[in-house]
Amino acid sequence: MARVALVYNLIHPESLGARPLDSVVAEYDSVETVAGLQAAFESHGHRVHLLEADETIVEQLKDTRPDIVFNIAEGLRGESRESHVPAICEMLDIHYTGSGPLTLALCLNKARTKEILLHYSIPTPRFQVLKSAAQPVNPHLRYPLIVKLLQEGSSIGLSENSVVDDEAALRQQVTYLIETYQEPVIVEEFIEGREFTIGVLGNDEPRTLPITELVFSKPRGIVIFVPDPEVVSRYPHLWRTAIPQPMHHAICPANVTPELKAAIEKTALRAYRAMGCRDWCRMEMRLAADGKLYMLELNPIAGIDASYWFARSARAAGQTYPEFVNEILEHALARRNHNGDH
Repeated sequence: MARVALVYNLIHPESLGARPLDSVVAEYDSVETVAGLQAAFESHGHRVHLLEADETIVEQLKDTRPDIVFNIAEGLRGESRESHVPAICEMLDIHYTGSGPLTLALCLNKARTKEILLHYSIPTPRFQVLKSAAQPVNPHLRYPLIVKLLQEGSSIGLSENSVVDDEAALRQQVTYLIETYQEPVIVEEFIEGREFTIGVLGNDEPRTLPITELVFSKPRGIVIFVPDPEVVSRYPHLWRTAIPQPMHHAICPANVTPELKAAIEKTALRAYRAMGCRDWCRMEMRLAADGKLYMLELNPIAGIDASYWFARSARAAGQTYPEFVNEILEHALARRNHNGDH
C-alpha cells in the first residue's frame, strides 16, 4: 500500500474579486469531491494526505514526502497552470499520476493541441487565434463559428452567444471574452452534429471506456458550465442571477453503430498517444453530417467526481468508483516501477 498525497485546488469564492464566477468555480474541486477520492483510496488500503496546491505546495510536499502524488490540481494562475504541480513533483523527485508538464501545457492551449493533432492527421476543426477583436479574421473560415477562450477548460466562457453566424456577432463575442477574461480566444468552425466524450486509461496498452453521447435540447447546442448542486447550496450568495441550466443530457453507453464505435475509439487512442498522455484522459469529438469525426479537445486532468462523465463511463464498464480511481493510481505506480518515470 502507498502513502498517497491527494493534491487539488478547492473552490475559494473569497478569491473571486473582479473575476468571472465560472473562472473560480468551474475548474476547482468541492470538498465533497476531495472527500470522495480520499475514501476511495483508503478503501484500497492506501494512506492519504490531503494537500491543497496553493503557494505552499512545495513545502507541503517536502514535509510529506509521499510515495506518489494523485494530481487533480488545475493550478492557480498562468497560461500553463495545470503544469505547476507535475513540474514541482519532478523537481522534488516525487512520482505523480497523469500526464507530464509538457502534455498538460499543450492540452490546455487549444491551438497547440490542434497543431499537434493535425501533424498526426487527426481531424480537428479549422481555427484561428485572436488576441484582439480588431484582428483580421481568416476569410477561409466558414460560419457558423464558435468562440472559445484559448487556455481554459470546463466550458469557462461558453454561453448561448458562443456560436456566431456573422462577423458582427463574432466581434462582439471576441470583445466580451477578451475584456472579461483577459486572455486570447480561439475561433473555430462549428461542427454541427453529434457530440461524444470518451475516457482513456492506461499506458503501454491504453484502453477506452464506454462512449458517452451528449444530446442537446436545441440545435447548435454546446456544453456550458453548470455548477454542481452542492456548490450552489454551499455558496448561495454567489448566484446573484439565474443559475445556468444544462442544454444537454448524457447517454452512456452511446447508441452508436459498431463502425462508429470503432472509429471513435481509434481516434481517441491516436490522440492520446499523439499528445503524450499518461494514465488517464477524457476527450471530446463531434461527428459531422458527412460522417467525418473531428477531435475537439483533450482533458488530461478531467473532472473526476463520482457524478461526472468519466466516472459514470467507468461505472458503465462495470467499475465501482473506488476501482476506477485506484486503477489510475495503479497505472502511475506501475509506470514508476517499470521505468522510473515520474
